[in-house]
Amino acid sequence: MFKFTLVASLSLCALTAQTPARPAATPAQLDLTALDKSVNPCVDFFHYACGTWVKNKPIPADQATWGRFSELAERNREILHQILEDASKPAANRDATTQKIGDYYAACMDEKAIDARGLAPLQPELDRIRNLKDKSQIAEEIAHLHAIGVGALFQFNSGQDFKDSSSVIAQFDQGGLLLPDRDYYLKDDAKSVELRQKYVAHIQRMLELAGENPGQAKADAAAVMQIETALAKGSLDLVSRRDPEKVYHKISRQELAALSPAFRWNEYFTAAAAPSFQSINVSYPDFVKAINAGIESTPLAEWKTYLTWQLLHSAAAFLPAAFAQENFNFYG
Repeated sequence: MFKFTLVASLSLCALTAQTPARPAATPAQLDLTALDKSVNPCVDFFHYACGTWVKNKPIPADQATWGRFSELAERNREILHQILEDASKPAANRDATTQKIGDYYAACMDEKAIDARGLAPLQPELDRIRNLKDKSQIAEEIAHLHAIGVGALFQFNSGQDFKDSSSVIAQFDQGGLLLPDRDYYLKDDAKSVELRQKYVAHIQRMLELAGENPGQAKADAAAVMQIETALAKGSLDLVSRRDPEKVYHKISRQELAALSPAFRWNEYFTAAAAPSFQSINVSYPDFVKAINAGIESTPLAEWKTYLTWQLLHSAAAFLPAAFAQENFNFYG
């Protein structure tokens, strides 16, 4: 066991990362300078194997953790960065695919142009939400948002049937929360309360950046928090979700519709271009009931605000600098 631990620790901590100049076929080598031979390996093997490396490689200011795999990931990102930089430079020998990649990258990096356009690229999507006339249209709009990468309200996909791995079935799962987990909405300790206050303030600032006046943005942020809190109360906790039996409820489409008649499921599945199916695994039926209660009790105007917030959050990294910075300030 000690021999295995020695090999594993040295492999993780003392392997010399290959440089781009080194041929790919050259095997990795042990970096003996990473060892701290002043430490007794029988007392503290980690610091024996990694002590000098840890001392010489402090955690960067923008990272929560750091290690050899972190270094590897950064090196890979830099290689990809250089590939994109090269592709974005006009050259006589650029093929069509390289040009498309380069042009796309260059457009994303043109911060002045992004700032100058403001919300114009997102305006058609904002208008779709603003033009909803009835809550019966929410299902189709959710399908559209899912199609463009906005994870509003819930998750819908397909996967193996837990009790028949040869069968692929439709799957429904809880979602729509932009804090990490349901408990962030429900705990009453001081830290959780403070985090929720900061979250609502963040939503308000994002809505203000999108053009709302401070008073309206404050009220809308509170409405978003109310919707998400109701969804959190209807969600299954993380510990329970680890039990496969607790996230397996195979029901028919008709039974799903009965759980939440206020949500037009047929319209959603049609707009989502889902293939024909008769049964679906609903991870937690109570969450479907929470959706139904929310649609019945919450005014359409507040649902529009929730969907607008989901859209702004999803697109924040691609919007003008003020949006990207505000998103980074809260989420890091």
